[in-house]
Amino acid sequence: MAEISKEAKIIILINMIVSFLFAFFFLGIPEIYASWTNDAYFSPICWRQLGGTLLVLGIFGIIALIRKEWEQIRIFWEIGIAFVILLVCIDIWVIANGIFDYTVIVEIVLVAINIIFYIRERR
Repeated sequence: MAEISKEAKIIILINMIVSFLFAFFFLGIPEIYASWTNDAYFSPICWRQLGGTLLVLGIFGIIALIRKEWEQIRIFWEIGIAFVILLVCIDIWVIANGIFDYTVIVEIVLVAINIIFYIRERR
């Protein structure tokens, strides 16, 4: 089995940091974060569910860094990419309805770098 590259480890670490940061915002302080973003549709339960999901994705990152072998972490990375693509689609729908959310920029950047490095690692 091939070990993942240093670049891939850095991308996984970036994913972990972003996941844990937004998990804290959505799971720990959703009311405060909603006031920062001026969200028109605040639902604490939905926000906490998203925070929990992001927490799990961050834990996936820790598992991936511990395992280090490409075949053992590939599925974790694929799930992460699919989840962020889903978030981008939802945010595009929200933007189409007249509400801009800056997190779509972070999500698009994450999708792009994850797909690029996923393809590089797969080879």
